[in-house]
Amino acid sequence: MKKDMNTKGILFTKIELPGNDIVVPFICRRCGTCCMTYIPRVSAEDLTSISGYLKWPTEDLISRHTEAYLKRLRGRPEPCIFLTDRRLCRIYSHPLRPEVCRLYPFSFGGTDADCEAYLEHTRVVAALLMNEKSFEIYDASFCPNRDFRLIPDAECPEISRRLGLSNASEEMIGAFWVLNGAPVRLAPASGHLNSSAAGSSWRSSEMAHIH
Repeated sequence: MKKDMNTKGILFTKIELPGNDIVVPFICRRCGTCCMTYIPRVSAEDLTSISGYLKWPTEDLISRHTEAYLKRLRGRPEPCIFLTDRRLCRIYSHPLRPEVCRLYPFSFGGTDADCEAYLEHTRVVAALLMNEKSFEIYDASFCPNRDFRLIPDAECPEISRRLGLSNASEEMIGAFWVLNGAPVRLAPASGHLNSSAAGSSWRSSEMAHIH
């Protein structure tokens, strides 16, 4: 059975198996770690628009961005100028937020050892691929087929077992079952959440922050 993969604004890895597909969400913890040593390239035109949104003087913003960006290129990175004292992005919901930031960590070539959320994501993907001989993998940065084939009910117990082996968080498990059609209700005693409740909470949270 196929369904549209409702992943608008959501980061994910899609595993295409011979008989079905599996979608693994990336659960950002909003810790700000990725922004402490990276500042994206932003055009002067976009910075001008952003300055109006932030109510910062345009010349000051362009100057600060240029200085910080050059320091990164010279191997002396500083926190992103858009990062607040609480490690939150000032332009997270702005339409001109750079694509490299929207697609992180997949925009980093799919690797960032300093990101705890990414490490969890890769553990889950690795666990789901155990003993699989034939598969294709895509992520949010490039996924040509946004339709997906649901996991057969008969396969759900094994998928659940593999999720448990990955030490996935309850938030990850809830979000996982929402993206994959929430075909079963898994009891907390098995180490898994009721997917409808946990997953709905996750999707509401993600869509409130990602645009």
